[in-house]
Amino acid sequence: MSDERSTSEIPVVFIAGHGRSGSTLVSRVLGHVPGLCSVGELRYLWEQGVRKNQRCGCGERFHDCEFWTEVGKEAFGGWQELDLDEIRRLHRTIVRNRYVPLQLAPWLSLSFRRRLNRYTALLRDLYAGIQAVSGCEVIVDSSKFPSSAFLLRHVPGMSVRTVHLVRGSRGVCYSWAKRVERADRDSRLMARHGPAKAALEWLWFNACVEVLRPLGGRVTLLRYEDFVAAPRKRIEGILDHCGQERTPEELNFITAESVMLDADHSVAGNPMRVRTGRLPLRLDDEWRTKMRPSTQRLVTALTLPGLIRYGYFRPRRR
Repeated sequence: MSDERSTSEIPVVFIAGHGRSGSTLVSRVLGHVPGLCSVGELRYLWEQGVRKNQRCGCGERFHDCEFWTEVGKEAFGGWQELDLDEIRRLHRTIVRNRYVPLQLAPWLSLSFRRRLNRYTALLRDLYAGIQAVSGCEVIVDSSKFPSSAFLLRHVPGMSVRTVHLVRGSRGVCYSWAKRVERADRDSRLMARHGPAKAALEWLWFNACVEVLRPLGGRVTLLRYEDFVAAPRKRIEGILDHCGQERTPEELNFITAESVMLDADHSVAGNPMRVRTGRLPLRLDDEWRTKMRPSTQRLVTALTLPGLIRYGYFRPRRR
């Protein structure tokens, strides 16, 4: 790696929040803005990309994708040069949400600090490789997990702006319960969670992301419902948050009701990451009619502090 690359800052937009909140859609739209490159949920690159050779957003298998092949060469001299067993051990003992306390205070464990330094050096090379191959100004990472957001604070030379993406808990829990086939993984089913587990995770994930603010993180809040209601306005707001100005013509692929998307190189994410062409934007609120009232009440009770915090629940006036 050249001295210039090793010392220059890498701008990153990190989309944080809970699963099934629309992060794949938001990251893809951002990635189609000139100068921005969306790579999907980068936390899964080692396992789903390098090890399992799953499909890239472009439709090719990871090791057949020219983009990721060049990234591997630029960052590491080729993916075959990596010790995947070591990376797997590092990921398992650093990146899970249970290690957020140690990410906040790594000096509490010398062994954790050593692993953290090794892993963040790998991430620095990875992000630098993506920037060099794509030629982009800003990388969009939609890994979502709070642990990944906190981890980026330790990667040297990163300039991170966080988009805290929130979707109403009832819609999120209904989505987690649905049976959905993955078009990007030979029709395998997406993971499913019960309403109680999904609700508590929704509350925990969003509460963790809130901690970034008092730590000095540059965070902007985006509600999924507001995005689909006014997509262009919300994308402009994110660009302002990142210090990126774009002409109106550069955002013409976004209309009030749809967005035109080409194939990209998202390494992981929602199955819609492989869809291209004119995609409609509409509010997905099936939960209102298809979720059992008892389940709605359960989710509302479990997530009430977050619903109030993000403007989804307001007590009725007398």
